[in-house]
Amino acid sequence: MSKRTKTLLLALIVLALLVGLFFAVKLLLPQEETVSSSEASTSVKLISMSSDDVASIEVIHPEGGFTLKMKDGESSIVGLEGLPLDSDRLSSVLSQATSMTAKEMVEESPSSLGLYGLDQPRYSLKVTKTDGSSFTMEFGLESSASYCTYVKLSDSDPVYTVYTSDLSSFAYTTESFVSKSILPTLSANADFKSISYSGADYEEPFTIEKYNFDEDGDSTYSYFSYAITSPSLKPVDAESFLEYVDAILDTTAQSVLVGNYTEEDLQRYGLDEPDANITVTFSEEYEEDTVFTFRLSFQDNTVYAICNDVPIIYTLAKADWMTLRYETTVHSLFLLPSIYEISKVTVQTAGNTYSFDVSGEQSETVTYKGQSIDKTAFSKFYQLLIGATHDGNYVPDAQPEGEPVLTITFDYRSDSNSDTLQFYGAGTRKLYVAMNGEIEFTMMSSFLGKVQEACEQVINGEIPDPDWKV
Repeated sequence: MSKRTKTLLLALIVLALLVGLFFAVKLLLPQEETVSSSEASTSVKLISMSSDDVASIEVIHPEGGFTLKMKDGESSIVGLEGLPLDSDRLSSVLSQATSMTAKEMVEESPSSLGLYGLDQPRYSLKVTKTDGSSFTMEFGLESSASYCTYVKLSDSDPVYTVYTSDLSSFAYTTESFVSKSILPTLSANADFKSISYSGADYEEPFTIEKYNFDEDGDSTYSYFSYAITSPSLKPVDAESFLEYVDAILDTTAQSVLVGNYTEEDLQRYGLDEPDANITVTFSEEYEEDTVFTFRLSFQDNTVYAICNDVPIIYTLAKADWMTLRYETTVHSLFLLPSIYEISKVTVQTAGNTYSFDVSGEQSETVTYKGQSIDKTAFSKFYQLLIGATHDGNYVPDAQPEGEPVLTITFDYRSDSNSDTLQFYGAGTRKLYVAMNGEIEFTMMSSFLGKVQEACEQVINGEIPDPDWKV
């Protein structure tokens, strides 16, 4: 067989295969269309209307049901007038009540409605149109095999199956429509301004604000941007505090207990005298401030709440931001003055006094008894001194005995003021710390030994380790 003949034969074989494949596909396509068409032919459109033609939708079931009314394109729920509603749930009801397709007709003239649970329907749907006409749909048993519910129009005989998932909104109760989104969305330009706490759990108001210590001329806390302003001016850690703010903005209700509550309801849930009244304020560029308010009552593990004076009592998941206090929020550092604002640092301990004079625009000159001190060594020493942190043990009523075991004084350039930290023995491995004469917290006593060691190191040209907790 010649090469040309072989090539021609191969081409004919390929052509035959392609033709066979074409007819195979052609034969298959009508069969798929036939199956699809067959399934479609069994479905029946039970409801098809525009939501503009709806005057009301009433669902009646053992849990109480609900009535949705339409007016001027706006939907409302009877009994919830004036309350914020869940727009997604309203839309779901309108969608499912105005468009319903049965999977199939089960029986045209059933001999026994009881077979389908339609002799005593589980619930019913009544849709009234704007022209005054209406229709009622009845719902019976669910078929677990087909994931469907048996339904029929009240004025006709045929029984149909409708996918149960297409009827989900009819399981709502009136209370289901109250929105659990208790806070409106802030604009992109909104910025935290303040949060304040009062109520039965607070002896005096407690407030945290965004705060500019530099504008206030306060050298003690130069690097902080958020502060407790009541009961006293103290810094807070921005990173951890803003996590609380984010948690507030993410708050949604767990449940809606009472709408349009009464005085008796307030007393029942402890909201006549709340444990906490919380006001959160955000500043808006070129607009008025946005203010959120919370009235909270804590009973066991349940938080009852009224938010933004909306006449609803909610339950909320308990969160740390609800119970912030001065002692749990104040920054662990006692003070944080900038080295560039210091004119002198004095340390008194174990009968010795170490005074370091600081000068120069960049605090580049440090002297001790007239002798120059290495700047790097003093910088590490200074980090150690301002690194004193409390241990969270709040002791505002402490009365230490004896004299301080350590005193550190920071003198400032600009206003001739000073800050003083005094440390007193407080038992095993603890020190009381007095900031300008006021004791609030204790700290670990290892700080004392580290400072005493560092004083000798820095005057001898050695570089101390600022980490006193190791």
